[in-house]
Amino acid sequence: MNEEKLFKYLSFLKAECARHSYDGHIDEDEINQFNIEIRRFKTYAIESELISDSFKQEIYKVDFNLDETRHNRTQPKFLMWLIGGDIGKQHSEQENRKYRFQKLSNDIESLEFRLKAM
Repeated sequence: MNEEKLFKYLSFLKAECARHSYDGHIDEDEINQFNIEIRRFKTYAIESELISDSFKQEIYKVDFNLDETRHNRTQPKFLMWLIGGDIGKQHSEQENRKYRFQKLSNDIESLEFRLKAM
């Protein structure tokens, strides 16, 4: 992977974040597919001889982890009570997933800017 392909792959990952969070419903299958793409990207980028070490260090700094417990946003307790137990939990879970994808998209965009500035 050369630097041009690196930027194209980052743009692809950013577009995938937007695509998955666009409809407002992100299921486990979409998260698993995206995790596969992230692992593939990291493998290609880290094992590449054509990418400089400074680029690799910047890639290491990005948190690609989509684990729900790491990015949990606090939800008001009355919302869970007002909407209802299971429905409120599902709504909270979807909001959390959308937040994680938006955060990752923003992190990827800032990574692109940092790499282009090098």
